[in-house]
Amino acid sequence: MKLNWKNILIQTVQTLGLIFIISVAVDYWRKPNAPMNAATAPFVTLKQSQPQTLAQLSQNQTVVLYFWGSWCGICQYTSPVINDLQKNDVPVLGVALRSGSLKDVQNYMQRNQLQFDTINDEKGTLSQQWAVRVTPTIVLIKNGKVVHSTTGLASYWGLRMRVALANGLG
Repeated sequence: MKLNWKNILIQTVQTLGLIFIISVAVDYWRKPNAPMNAATAPFVTLKQSQPQTLAQLSQNQTVVLYFWGSWCGICQYTSPVINDLQKNDVPVLGVALRSGSLKDVQNYMQRNQLQFDTINDEKGTLSQQWAVRVTPTIVLIKNGKVVHSTTGLASYWGLRMRVALANGLG
């Protein structure tokens, strides 16, 4: 039997197109909703005891807001990707969703060599305000506004490209 490369190519393109459409639809359905005061609400992190805001943090640059959990299986794969972004000068702010006490989160991050700064959302209040439905949820914020979001597994280069595109939006 002879392979018909034209048919294989057409089926491959159709399959990739379908995967893309499904991915966009799932991201739209799962997208978080930033609370009204998201840009101006002060927060403190594991590394910063001085209150800051998302508007300050994302001024003229794209910040990766990463909702994760120490109990989340997929986060075990996504957190190192987020950590690599931070190591390569992409601002990252993590939100540890229901991952225990401050000390529990610090120990988990140290054990897993995660360096990105994080808010401990011990009771899930912040995540509820953002209407986070799944972990991990990744939100790109520039100048205090949500410019993109995605959920689930994410690749370094896919996120790096999305951050670069968001930075180019002016």
